Amino acid sequence: MTILKTAGVLAFAVACFTSASATAQVVKTKVSGGAILSTTEPKASIVTPDAQPKTEEALPAGATVIYSNFGTGSSVYDAATGWTEAGEEANDYPLAEAMSFTPDTSYVLLRIDAGLTWVTGTNGVKLELAEDNAGVPGPVIFTASFTNLPVFGTCCTVQTVTLAPTKTDYIELKGGKTYWLYPLPADTTSYLVWNLDTTNMSGNGAVSETYGHTWTAASLSPFGAFDVYGMKQSH
Repeated sequence: MTILKTAGVLAFAVACFTSASATAQVVKTKVSGGAILSTTEPKASIVTPDAQPKTEEALPAGATVIYSNFGTGSSVYDAATGWTEAGEEANDYPLAEAMSFTPDTSYVLLRIDAGLTWVTGTNGVKLELAEDNAGVPGPVIFTASFTNLPVFGTCCTVQTVTLAPTKTDYIELKGGKTYWLYPLPADTTSYLVWNLDTTNMSGNGAVSETYGHTWTAASLSPFGAFDVYGMKQSH
C-alpha cells in the first residue's frame, strides 16, 4: 500500500465492495487533518478503463481553462486512489474534503468537471463551489447534483456540469480570489471517492466532518482531480 508523504498516517480500516469486473478490498488510510484516502487492493486486478467513457462536451468559443489537474488518456485521474467522501453510516462520521483554486483574472463560470466514483450506499453526490472564508470554504455560490457515478477502480468517466450564463445571470470568479470545490455525499449511506489527480498538483485543502457546515484547513496532496472552465470577464 502506498502512503502519501504529505501527512502522517494515523489509522486505517478495510472494507469490501464489488465492482463490475472484480471483487476487491478498499483500504482506508486516515491522515493528518482528518482526511481519509481510499485505495483499491490489489490495484492491478481492479483498475480497468470504462467500457463507455463519457464524451467531453463542447465548449463555446473563447472558453479558457481556469484550473485543471487532469491527466490524459487512461490516466485522466488515479483510478485506484482518492479522497473519501462519505456519510456517517458509511464512515462512522461524515467526511468531505475541499480543494482550492485561484483564478489569474476574472472569469464567467462555464463548466466544472470532477473525477468522482462510487463505492457503496446511495450512488449520488452534491458538488459545491464556494467562496473563501479565512482559508477554508465559505458561502456556497453554486451547487450541482450527480447520480449513477462510475465504480471506484475504473477510469476515466468524469462528472460534468455546464452552465449557460447570460448578461444578467452568471457566476463571476474574480481574479486573485480563492474559491473552493468539494463533493458532499447524497445521504448518510453514500461512500464516494474523489480520485486523485495524476499530475501531482496540490494547494490549500480543507476537511469537514459536519457535511460542509464547518471546515478545518489541511494539506491535501495530490488534490482530487477536477477542472474549471470560464470565459474572461471584461469590465
